Amino acid sequence: FLSIDCGGTGEHTDRSGIKWVGDDGYIKTGKAAQVQNLRIYNQEVNSLRYFPSQKKSCYVIAGVATGKKHMVRASFFYGNYDGKSSPPSFDLQFDGNTWLTVNTSSSEGQYFEVIYGPKRDKISVCVARTSPDHIPFISTLEIREFEPSMYKTNDKEDVLLRMTRNAFGAKDWV
Repeated sequence: FLSIDCGGTGEHTDRSGIKWVGDDGYIKTGKAAQVQNLRIYNQEVNSLRYFPSQKKSCYVIAGVATGKKHMVRASFFYGNYDGKSSPPSFDLQFDGNTWLTVNTSSSEGQYFEVIYGPKRDKISVCVARTSPDHIPFISTLEIREFEPSMYKTNDKEDVLLRMTRNAFGAKDWV
C-alpha cells in the first residue's frame, strides 16, 4: 500500500486516513512545483513533479510481489503550475508499455488506473514527452496490492484498465 505525493516532501495523512510520502526515494529527475490554481482537492494534488529536460522519466517501485494483481493509479492536476495557461499532453507508460496519452486540463484533475500482475519485483511508471513544447508532469502515484482472489483473470498477464466507476444505487458519494 503506497501513496506517493509527487513533488511533495515529507509525509502526511489525508482526511481519509491514507498516509502519503514524498517522492524523493522513487525518482531522481525532474523538478517539484506547486499549482497556482489551488482546488478543493487534497494536499497531495496541489504539488507535482515536472520533467523539463527528459524525454522519458520513470518512477520505480521496488519490492512488489510477483504473481499478485496490483492497481497502479496515476493522477494529474495541471493547475497552471508554470503560469502558461497551456495544459500539456504526454504519454503515460507502465513497465515499458504505453498505457495511454494524458490530455491535461487547466481546471480539472484526472486519474488513470490499471490492474495487472507485474512480471518482476518492481513496477515502473513513466511519463514521456510527445511534443517539444509539452512538458510532462505527475501529481500522485498509488500502488495497491490485491488479494489473489480479487480481479481473477484467465491469464497472469491480463491487464484491466479502468474506463469508468459507478456507484449504482448510492445516494451519497462513495
